[in-house]
Amino acid sequence: MPVYVGTSGYYYREWVGPFYPDGTTAGNMLERYSDVFDALEINATYYRPPDPGMFAKYPERTAGQVKIIVKLHSAFTHERSAEKEDAERFEIAVEPLKDAGQFGAYLAQFPQSFHNTAVAREHIEKLRLLLPDSKLVMEFRHDSWWRKDVLAFLKELEISMSTVDLPEITGLPPTVATYSADPAYLRLHGRNSKEWYEGREPRYTYQYNRDELDGILKKVQKLVSKSDEIFVLFNNHPFAHAPINAQELLGILRELMPNLLPPMKKSRRSNDNQIDLF
Repeated sequence: MPVYVGTSGYYYREWVGPFYPDGTTAGNMLERYSDVFDALEINATYYRPPDPGMFAKYPERTAGQVKIIVKLHSAFTHERSAEKEDAERFEIAVEPLKDAGQFGAYLAQFPQSFHNTAVAREHIEKLRLLLPDSKLVMEFRHDSWWRKDVLAFLKELEISMSTVDLPEITGLPPTVATYSADPAYLRLHGRNSKEWYEGREPRYTYQYNRDELDGILKKVQKLVSKSDEIFVLFNNHPFAHAPINAQELLGILRELMPNLLPPMKKSRRSNDNQIDLF
């Protein structure tokens, strides 16, 4: 049951220096990223549906060693207007990833206003019908979804319910290990309660400390016996906190649970240019 660790997105110029080596350009960020991590969330597809060739070169650029999770467009989750042709556009785009064994899942991130109602469940059933043969992960941001009958509902549809790490704010979900189907998924947004509703950048400005990472490790341990595949993705991207925390968690896993990590690939470069985390 491998544990794949990575970040939500990789294309951040402010990561050059704190994470990417000096001199890294936009054109080789993906290659540098794949030297370090085994999983990557693609968020650009939430804002703009993928072109057919979007992922054609990803297997080559990542040396075939990174699992790619593709976020569904807002039409699937916010406007909730997606139809068959929208799903087909995604399926065509991810074919190279599936052929290379690198497709992790689709991620559907719903807003906090998406509550657990009969209408909402009908929409989830529709998404499964639109994407019947692909792994599907759903992230809910309202606590009404944290019920045993919801887990049973998602399990029947073979949809994974993401564990989320968020501030303790009324209405937001609890930060407990959650599992309904493979792959098990942990999405870590930070715990910036003071600025959670102040916009995207302030919301995710947060750096986890060692005690908090140890708590995340405990969630991973709870999921190990339930899932054949576990993804841990950090979304606290401002100031390169996400890749720094992801590297720290990898260090902890290598020390305490090395058998859970994918094998290191020979093609990976030396990590001499990374900061010393321990």
